[in-house]
Amino acid sequence: MRFETFLTLKDCSFKYTKSPILKEISFSIHNQEKIALIGKNGVGKTTLMRILNKEKEPESGEIWFNPNLKISYLKQKNNIISKSTVSDYLKNYFKENDYEFNTFRIENYCKKLKINHNNLISELSGGLIRKIGLLKILVDDGNFLLLDEPTNHLDIESIRWLENFLNNEFKGSFLVVSHDRKFLKNVTNKVFWMDRGKIKVSPKGFSNFEDWSQSLIEQESRELKNKRNFLKQELDWLSKGIKARRKRNERRLKNVKSLEKDFKKEQSDFLKAISNVKFNITDGEELGPNVVVQLFNISKSYNVGQKNFKMIENFNYKFVRGERIGIIGKNGVGKSTFLNIILKKISPDTGSVKFRSSISYSYFDQNSEQIIQEKTIKENLIPNGGGYIEINGKKIHICGYLKNFLFKPNEVNDKINSLSGGQKNRILLAKVLASPKNLLILDEPTNDLDLETLDMLIKFLENYKGTILIASHDRDFLDKCCKKIFFFHGNGIIEISNQSCSDVLEKFYSEKEKLTNLDPKITKSIPSKKTNNTEKEIKKILKKIEKLEENILRCTEILENSTLYIEDKQTFISTSEKLKNFQYELNLLEQEWRNLEEENIKDTE
Repeated sequence: MRFETFLTLKDCSFKYTKSPILKEISFSIHNQEKIALIGKNGVGKTTLMRILNKEKEPESGEIWFNPNLKISYLKQKNNIISKSTVSDYLKNYFKENDYEFNTFRIENYCKKLKINHNNLISELSGGLIRKIGLLKILVDDGNFLLLDEPTNHLDIESIRWLENFLNNEFKGSFLVVSHDRKFLKNVTNKVFWMDRGKIKVSPKGFSNFEDWSQSLIEQESRELKNKRNFLKQELDWLSKGIKARRKRNERRLKNVKSLEKDFKKEQSDFLKAISNVKFNITDGEELGPNVVVQLFNISKSYNVGQKNFKMIENFNYKFVRGERIGIIGKNGVGKSTFLNIILKKISPDTGSVKFRSSISYSYFDQNSEQIIQEKTIKENLIPNGGGYIEINGKKIHICGYLKNFLFKPNEVNDKINSLSGGQKNRILLAKVLASPKNLLILDEPTNDLDLETLDMLIKFLENYKGTILIASHDRDFLDKCCKKIFFFHGNGIIEISNQSCSDVLEKFYSEKEKLTNLDPKITKSIPSKKTNNTEKEIKKILKKIEKLEENILRCTEILENSTLYIEDKQTFISTSEKLKNFQYELNLLEQEWRNLEEENIKDTE
C-alpha cells in the first residue's frame, strides 16, 4: 500500500496566452509522498493544483487518477457563504460523513486552530475562513491533500500542531505550496520545482532544496557557456570561409544564426529564472554610537477592574548598534506593549527609557496606515508626484525600483485596495526599506510574502548595519535574521536567550512536555482537602479562560476587517480597547492557573 500510485501525468501542457505555463510535464505521485511545490509567482503552481483537483484539464497529454483517490484542496481564498454559526455550518457540511462520528476531531481541531464554533460564519475574517477550510480538509479523510499556504494566519503553536498532524496522523500524500521554509523542511520528503514550464523532481525533502537547486543552476550555466563557445567558434570560422564555398557557407551561417537566436532566448529565460528579488544596500544615514536605546528597570501593567495585569516587570536592557533581536510569545503577553515603548507611543509606569539623540527608526506593521488604500502604488511611494523615488539620497525611477519587489512597470498605477495581501506587504516593504534608519522594527513582516521576496528581505537584513527588532511567528525567518531572542512568557516575564528561535522553542516545549508527562503514580495519590479546593479553583479559572478566549476571538475577527478604521472609527477604537482588556485579564488568569497547577502537584507529592 505504501507505494501505491495515486496519479500520473504524461506529456501534459497548458497555456493561458501564447506563452505556455506547462510544457509536456510528466510525473507520478505515490502514497505517503509529501511534496513541496516550489516556484516563483506566476510559474503555474495554482494552475497545476487546479488540474490535479480536476478543475481544469490539460490542453494536451494524458492524466490518470487512481479510482480510490480522494482529493481535498485548501485554496488561498475560501469563500463560504452562510448565515449559520461555525458549529451548525460544520454539522451541515459533514452530515454525509457522520458529524457525530467526527465530533471529537472537529472540536479538537477547532481548539488547536483557535476557531470559536459559536461565531457566525458571516462575521468571520478571511483568515478564520481559511482556518475553517483547513479544518474541513483535515477532517474530510482525503488521502491526497492540495495545500496552498496552509500556515497563513496560524501562530507557532498551531503550526507545530499541523506539522505533527501531517507527520504522524495523516497517512496519505500531499502537495504543499508555502513560504514557510521551516514548515516545508519539517513535513516534506520530496520537491517539485516548477521552472519555465517544466518540473524538476528531487527525491529528498525541502531541507535539501537549496543545495540541489544550486547544483542544477550551475550545471545549466556550464551547458550555456559551452553552447556560447560553440557558436562563437562557428561564427569565427564562417567569417573566414572560402569564397568558392560561399553558398554552402551561407546555408551554414543561416543555421548558426538560428541557433544563436535560440541560444539568446534560452540564456534570457535562464537569467530570468535564476534572478531573485534584488535590493542594493547602502549604509543610509550615518549611525549613532553603539548604544541606541537603554531600558532601565522598566515596568508596565494595566488595571482592569480590580485586577492588575503585568506586561513588563523590572526589565533592563541596552540595545546596541547591529543587534538583531527576535521577539516571540503568545498573543497578549506584552510584545506590542514592548514595541510601543520603543516606538515612543506609550511610556513605562516605572523606570526610564533613554534614546540616543541621533536615533531614528523605520517601522513595518501590516495594520499600519503608512500606505493609503485608495491611492495608487506610485502615489504612495512618491506622494509629491514625479517619476523618481529617492533611495538614501539617490534618485531611482519608480519602475526600476519596483522591479526589485516583483512589480511590473504597468502596475505602478494600480490602486492599493486592488492588490493581494502579499502585494500590499511588498509595497509596504518597498516604502520602509527605501530609507532605512538606524533602528528597524518589523512586526510580522513575512505574512503573505512569497519565497523570493522573503529571500530579498533576508539579504537586506544581512547587510543592514543598524539595530533590528522583529516580532514574528516564522521560525526559519527568525533563525536566519536574529542572533538573540526575547521570549515573552506573560505576567511580566521576558526570557533573553542567545540561542536560535527554534532552539528556544524546542527547549520550552520539551520542558512543557516533561511537566505534562509526570509519573502517573502521582495522580493516583489520595488527594488532600486542600488539593480538592485547588482543583475546584482550577475548574472555575478554566471556564473563565474559555469565555475570555471566545471574546478575544470575536474582537480579533472584527479588527481583521481592513476597512473598519475608515468606515467606523469608534467601533475600531472601542473594540481595540476591549481586546486589550480581555488579553490582559487572560494573562492574569493563565498565570493563576499555572500557579494553582504547580501548587496542586506539590500537594500530591
